[in-house]
Amino acid sequence: MANQELVSLMIDGVPLSVPKGTLLVEAAKQVKQEIPVYCYHTKLGPAGLCRVCLVEIEGQPKLQIACNTVVAPGMVVHTQNSKVDAGRGLILELLLTNHPLDCPICDKGGECDLQDYAMAYGRGSSDLADGKLSKPKGVDLGPTIVLDEERCVVCQRCVRFDDIIAAERQLIVKDRGHNDIIATATGDPYKHHYTGNVTELCPVGALTSKTYRFKSRPWDLHRTETSCTQCAVGCQQFIDVRYGNVLRTMSVEGDDALSDGWLCDRGRYNIGFYSSPERLTQPLYKKNGEFIQIGWDDAFNIWGKAIKDATSAGKGVGAIGGGRLLNEEAYLLGHVFRSVGVENLDWRAGVQHRATPPGSDTYTALETAKAVVILGQSPVERAPVMWLRVIKAVTKNGGKLIRIASSEAPPNFACSDVGSVAEAVRALPAEGEVAVIWDGADEARIKELADALGSRAVLKYITSEAPNARGAEAMGMLPLGQALDTHAMFEAARDGKLAVLSLFGVNPARNYADPELARAALNGAGFVVVSELFMTETAQAADLILPAKGAFEKSGTTTNLCGELLPANESMIAPVGVLSDLEMLVGLAGAFDLALPTAEALDAAVVAAVARAKPQVSTSKRTGGASRALWDGGGTSEHDDRVAHLRETSELVQA
Repeated sequence: MANQELVSLMIDGVPLSVPKGTLLVEAAKQVKQEIPVYCYHTKLGPAGLCRVCLVEIEGQPKLQIACNTVVAPGMVVHTQNSKVDAGRGLILELLLTNHPLDCPICDKGGECDLQDYAMAYGRGSSDLADGKLSKPKGVDLGPTIVLDEERCVVCQRCVRFDDIIAAERQLIVKDRGHNDIIATATGDPYKHHYTGNVTELCPVGALTSKTYRFKSRPWDLHRTETSCTQCAVGCQQFIDVRYGNVLRTMSVEGDDALSDGWLCDRGRYNIGFYSSPERLTQPLYKKNGEFIQIGWDDAFNIWGKAIKDATSAGKGVGAIGGGRLLNEEAYLLGHVFRSVGVENLDWRAGVQHRATPPGSDTYTALETAKAVVILGQSPVERAPVMWLRVIKAVTKNGGKLIRIASSEAPPNFACSDVGSVAEAVRALPAEGEVAVIWDGADEARIKELADALGSRAVLKYITSEAPNARGAEAMGMLPLGQALDTHAMFEAARDGKLAVLSLFGVNPARNYADPELARAALNGAGFVVVSELFMTETAQAADLILPAKGAFEKSGTTTNLCGELLPANESMIAPVGVLSDLEMLVGLAGAFDLALPTAEALDAAVVAAVARAKPQVSTSKRTGGASRALWDGGGTSEHDDRVAHLRETSELVQA
């Protein structure tokens, strides 16, 4: 703010100075005055449609709307007096003309702006004599949304979100006057990655979520703030639970650095599995080709004995997992297995090879890039909310989007599709930072791109197929020295050279780059242990299945794709008989009489590991050529540094 021109004014008798260009509705927040709004939203900007934000400005003959009025020097504003209250009361009467009196059954009841403002400014009687106009109720708008047109005040937040933020342009206002309704432009169902946001934006309960409809009142919910683990973006979200069941997730206002205040539909709606009757709730041991239920003590003894017998006989043992675990679990996984002599460890069980780019660029920096180059799978699927930053960079800030050899459908805005790295470099603007978004798979192509960018200032991001892939790398879940990586472990298991293979939260039989090899490995390994929530394709081939907790059922930390350490807070109670992966590893350590770190030591080790894996790179040093060795995983000191780091943190844990 020090570098911006300031404007001095007075609001409700309080003098203040705000940056030039500030809207009155935002300036009023500086003096703790919340002006009522329906159509206005901080992320959407002014619209001037609902008129409920009326204020009095001295010298103006009429009341003015605060959402579309810019501050001016010497301006004297009154947000509360009899004239303002009367004006807002008249606007509310007009908005309530056709609004049904169904608050007792409305999902928005208890957190509805219309309820709150009607209580604050509403008139005790109405001057309107006409009856209410009937409109459709319970309209199926799409897979996630139900629309009640009678409640709609046509604030157009939903339409503007779909246009400005999501760039989908599916929603429109149809017809005119009292007959206008919200509809899809083509008549097709409303469907994309961000539809659930309109239910939060809707101030009156016209747009409601199918999964939450008629389920609860807000005061009956137990709310916990945590980090979303559906992908590696790390959006902060509220988890609302009633009677032990997750009923909904909500965005966190003010989470500008991570989610920008939005959630994707995967993070919002992929919650039903927690209460699924198909969840595993008891350890299962395969005996004579059939699974039988056993207790946890027996499971730990069987697991531990298999590893002991293999290591004492000099046979191969390996463990794969970590990308879907919390940091503490991934760290303890490496610590326990290395402590018993197992070095064949890897988190990669899909097509991704790397998760940690050089530097630590932020999501907000992505918005100002002059060009965004996408190599590999688009963030639309892997990091949906990050894609909204790309949209903002292109549609709002004038950036250029370039996709290299993409087979995906083009977006609804300007995009340059090229077939090679050379074409991509030629298409770049002459100046400005370039953001490179890579899926971590095609290492040869990223080396070529790094070389071609030369000394250009580059922001680097690797989208991950597992939510905590970068955390797993930081925790050391990679093979060291002559240890086997995932592919080598699968080959060894296929050839009968791996006696025990432990898999944590991965399904390589379905997701590995070579699923045939993965299935052959599961069949060829001497003893397979799988930690899972459901009977996946991989679990079906296991000898021992350990029922695992989901992300909402445990506490710890996770690391997003920008390298930021984020909290994961227990939001609900897991089914009886289910353990977290950390509790499983503690049980396995008990089978070896292995000393484990205290909680404080483990926390310190995790923080140190994440900090060390996140080098701070200034904007002036973000150069393509200088970072090539880090992009391609080369550099003679990288391996030695990682080994030394793991040994140091291991000593810290054991101290």
